[in-house]
Amino acid sequence: MDGRTLIAFFTSWSMWVTIVPLILCSIIALAVIIERMVYYRKINHDYRVITENTANFIKKKNFEGARNSLELYTGPIAILIRTILNHHESKTLNSGVVLGSSRNAIITIEKNVVILATIATISPMLGLFGTVTGLLKAFMALYQGGPDASNLLAYGVAEALLTTIIGLIVAIPSWMFYNYCVSQSDFFVKEVEFVANVLGSNTED
Repeated sequence: MDGRTLIAFFTSWSMWVTIVPLILCSIIALAVIIERMVYYRKINHDYRVITENTANFIKKKNFEGARNSLELYTGPIAILIRTILNHHESKTLNSGVVLGSSRNAIITIEKNVVILATIATISPMLGLFGTVTGLLKAFMALYQGGPDASNLLAYGVAEALLTTIIGLIVAIPSWMFYNYCVSQSDFFVKEVEFVANVLGSNTED
């Protein structure tokens, strides 16, 4: 395969080859952003107070009261508290239970965040790919000449700029919300660690 064949291959690509993946990335990113924002709001409770109240119930051996106090709370951290509470009641609590339950909570909290990071990374690359193919078409128009050369040149440059713009439009918000999700995840992970340290103390290995 010579250079002319490669050039003809890439210049034959439609602009939509780049734009369609970027549109899909934007839809996925928007879905993840909405899902995560709703989720973080749903699980936003004062876990310090909840944990201390649960610890007091455990000290008094009032496990039923502890369960009743947790009924209104949802999310992975609330599930972690209930799991530790149940093992306290059955006297089967150990470091493995605490560690495993904490890990499950953290995995749930960080769910889908990596998708935003991936989209924020690949979107500019997709835009850059469209930029390169668009410029290639523009240079080929100059090389081939003819009455339509100026129109083809303008179209190639416009395609290059358009795909770059779309790539940045997708990448910038994705990266911003990725950082937001990371900060929220870090906050809730610290809450998981607090719960594990307070309620998971005095475990049996």
